Amino acid sequence: MMKSILVCTDGSRHGDVACEYAVYLTRRLQAQLTGVHVLDSRMLEGPLMADISGWIGAQPYGSQLQQFREMLEQKGNAIIEAFNDRCAKAGVDGEGLIRMGHPSRVLIEEEVRAELVILGQRGSHADLVGEALGSTAERVVRHSIKPCMVTPPAFREINKIMAAYDGSAHASQALHEAIELALSLNAELIILSVAEEDDGERMNEISREGMRLAEAHECRAVNLVSEDPRSSRAILDNAREQGCDLIVMGAYGHSRIRELILGSTTTYVMTHADMPVMLVR
Repeated sequence: MMKSILVCTDGSRHGDVACEYAVYLTRRLQAQLTGVHVLDSRMLEGPLMADISGWIGAQPYGSQLQQFREMLEQKGNAIIEAFNDRCAKAGVDGEGLIRMGHPSRVLIEEEVRAELVILGQRGSHADLVGEALGSTAERVVRHSIKPCMVTPPAFREINKIMAAYDGSAHASQALHEAIELALSLNAELIILSVAEEDDGERMNEISREGMRLAEAHECRAVNLVSEDPRSSRAILDNAREQGCDLIVMGAYGHSRIRELILGSTTTYVMTHADMPVMLVR
């Protein structure tokens, strides 16, 4: 069972929902929670600062840079204070931290203290990225070695979990995590396998294999086999039809190629899901 959770809090609407899920799971799992707000060092080093220095001159620029840094710190302190208040009101063991650096790199460094990382589907620039996954969430998910939960724009309690299972090593690990969560949250578990063309019998056996694992853990579960060849849409469509509140699925590992591209199914599900998606390695 997960006993340490790390959540990225940036003060955005999506970040607030991520914190809500983090507090909810921390309370239900009787875990410890760390909230990290990253002061983005790129704001002090990027084209904006270069333009300002060229416009106002080097000497005034030094003063403006310090003021801008202080503004970032004040905002960060307010975000962490709000996070600590949220934890206190919920009665959970939470600690807020402020770090300076590149957000995704800092979160990867900080994840060593956690068994689960939670991030909003989009961040403070959600209006700019549209349907695309937020850049910080995308980079963390690609490079993290810990289970990552990407949360949607709105919170709801987790009463039904879907585990996407194809018999692979990553999917097997994801199914184990889904079973543990279902038992801890007293949630129903649905094990979904997606059959491609002429692959139905093999996936039926894989689905039964997943059920045997759930039964061995005395987890109440049902299994489904979808014959929709579009696995990404099949996962989301079935999760919505079944009223699931969480999708758990395997993510790629850390080969040189897979570090760069997560895969179309994983990316599609994370980007379009209206429920949290937990990726497990």
